[in-house]
Amino acid sequence: MTLETAGRRYGISGEQLEVYLSSGLSGAGTLTETGVYTEADLETLGLIGTLMRAGFSREETKQYLMLGEKQKADWTSAVQIRMLRKHRSSLLENIHEKQQLLDSIDFMIRNKKKEKGSMKDREREVTE
Repeated sequence: MTLETAGRRYGISGEQLEVYLSSGLSGAGTLTETGVYTEADLETLGLIGTLMRAGFSREETKQYLMLGEKQKADWTSAVQIRMLRKHRSSLLENIHEKQQLLDSIDFMIRNKKKEKGSMKDREREVTE
């Protein structure tokens, strides 16, 4: 599969895939002469994209991938799970903050609509 096809499949731009490969985040992606990646390469690139979008730093992403290579030990999965939970918690906190902002904006919209309705009522009273 080419970088373009991989990008469409994993929702990552070809440019971003190139960055992941050139930054040393992955041992994946040794291009063959035809410019085709293996499925394993693409799965790793998809994983990198997900981790980076979830807020993992490059160092954390490298650490996560290295732990994945040592998957034979039980402790490596535990460390990876801890890393994922940390970022999940951070994303959830971000969602809650955004929800509070949405609630505030909805409140302001309701108030503006009430003000607008009150102004129309007052205008009618004056003209009657």
